[in-house]
Amino acid sequence: MKACVLPILLAGAAWAQDLPSATSELGSFALPDESGTRLIAMPEIPDALRVRKAVCSDGSSVPVRYERRQVEREGANGRQSPKRFDRLAGDVFRVLRGRVGAGATCFLAGPGWMSGAGIIPGKVQPKNSPCEAGIAARISASRDRAVVTCFSLGRIDRERRVLLAEFERIGDNALGSVVLMDRDRLLFADYPATVRGDGENLWRVDDEGKLSAETFQVVFVAHKGQQCAVGVSWAGTEGLSLAVFLSGDGSLLNRVIEDYWYQMPE
Repeated sequence: MKACVLPILLAGAAWAQDLPSATSELGSFALPDESGTRLIAMPEIPDALRVRKAVCSDGSSVPVRYERRQVEREGANGRQSPKRFDRLAGDVFRVLRGRVGAGATCFLAGPGWMSGAGIIPGKVQPKNSPCEAGIAARISASRDRAVVTCFSLGRIDRERRVLLAEFERIGDNALGSVVLMDRDRLLFADYPATVRGDGENLWRVDDEGKLSAETFQVVFVAHKGQQCAVGVSWAGTEGLSLAVFLSGDGSLLNRVIEDYWYQMPE
């Protein structure tokens, strides 16, 4: 996997800006059914017939084939969960070999940029360990902002890791970042928030002002030439916030795809 230098592939965007949930260049997040043998992209994914592969947060990389466009059925109730799979509207894909683990989040690789990229699936970590003091210090120096907490989200390969850092608050500005350590380079996928008061919701509903590493999963890291992308799944009380970040012309990764699966209460 080559080092991720940072030319722009797609224009960056602020988190609040409307972003697509799927593109032909990158692809789409996809929900597995309860058996782990089918996936559904919601809404439809461009060029679905040309999609051949899915990577998932349980470490699986599986070949897939487009089956059909599924329409919403009675009983969908607005929740995007595996048990509602057959009632949801979206593009359905068949897993051709193996199966996806329960609770995984998947990403269907689009036929554009992602088709020729090296894609490494994420893997759920049994326990998120704190960052070493030297790594936290590097992150702090890179952003010129003190690090309050830092945890490992997983090792991608021998030279690359993904971390979660929360920075010291400045006034009512709070900042968390998923950090890709690419050899000697630090790349930041930012999650900013506005402080409302002690113990109040900050990033997500019912988060009580805390950023928890246990709620984050790396779905994939991809590279192509000098460009790289990271897919992140972030669990909250009511559902999953999903995003793809793409390398730009600095140390910040640009958010280029986002989606949300509302799952609770059933």
